[in-house]
Amino acid sequence: MVANSAFRQQGFVLAATLWVLAIMFVAVGIFHTYVQKKLAVGIQAKANLEYRLDAHSTQSTLLYLLSSSRMTRAGLTFAQQADHEFRDQDGQISSEPIGDEMLLDGTSYRGINEVHFSVQDFSGLISVNVQSAGHFATLLERYESDVAERTRLLSAINDYIDQNELLNLSGAEANDYLQKGLSPPTNDLLRSEPELIRVFGWTEWLSQHPEFKTEKWLSLSRNPAINLNTMPADLLQNYFAFSDELTNQLVLERKANPFLSVEDFSLRANYSVSLEEVKFRFFPGNEYRLKLWGRGGQAEVISLQLTPNGLDGPWLINYGYSVERSEQNNEAVALAQPRLFGDAMDTNR
Repeated sequence: MVANSAFRQQGFVLAATLWVLAIMFVAVGIFHTYVQKKLAVGIQAKANLEYRLDAHSTQSTLLYLLSSSRMTRAGLTFAQQADHEFRDQDGQISSEPIGDEMLLDGTSYRGINEVHFSVQDFSGLISVNVQSAGHFATLLERYESDVAERTRLLSAINDYIDQNELLNLSGAEANDYLQKGLSPPTNDLLRSEPELIRVFGWTEWLSQHPEFKTEKWLSLSRNPAINLNTMPADLLQNYFAFSDELTNQLVLERKANPFLSVEDFSLRANYSVSLEEVKFRFFPGNEYRLKLWGRGGQAEVISLQLTPNGLDGPWLINYGYSVERSEQNNEAVALAQPRLFGDAMDTNR
């Protein structure tokens, strides 16, 4: 009996020990999983912070370069030249390309680490706030064959941005908006490209024409002239109805030899339609759109105006917003970071 009792006690102790060990193993497993999850969260948080720092550094470097570097017809040059080297005999600053320019037509570049960016000269885009030059109407005609519909869309924009309550033919004023439960027009210029969806009838039209790239092709500039040297390739193609082959040829040509005049452009493009010189330009303006993105699907867009004599600094950020990246390839297609930010930020600069 004593032996059986001792045996049972030993069995109980063994079972209890096994249960304790099992519970410990489960607890260790749960703790390990918890630690792994926390570690993964920490690693991701660190990566996000590093990306945000790299994006901020890339943006700050771009702001500095845009406000301090010289422009040519080809774009932003990083050449370190003495003053007399880029002036002609009359003392005027030369616009001739150097060969190291960063393009201002929305070309993608590699910034710091995983950050990519593009810079778009606003004067290379179609202004939605200025319709007097007819550029916006010309672009709209490529996508809308119905004359009455084009008139309605353009009139709606005019009524939205003009400073009166007078109704344009086929347009829309406050009463039309209220009847549809929409916010009334601001009777002021559009403040950002996405605001176009607030204009009467434009939300429906844009949803039916996703190929019309509002945020990529349109600007809010008040200058009606378009820079043929900084038009994005797809806008150049669609505006002039060029073929893929001709568009690629012209884009390659203007990198090394930017267009000088309307006549020069027409000759190289074999474009027979008469173009008015006053409606086009060939040197960058002072308003730009910066876009920065990383590996994810989001991109940050910044509207920038250079103000070299401004009281608040050499640049002014008008607005910024986030957009979904539509391009599948996020890799840089032009200069790498060491070439762009390395040489440009040389200590002798």
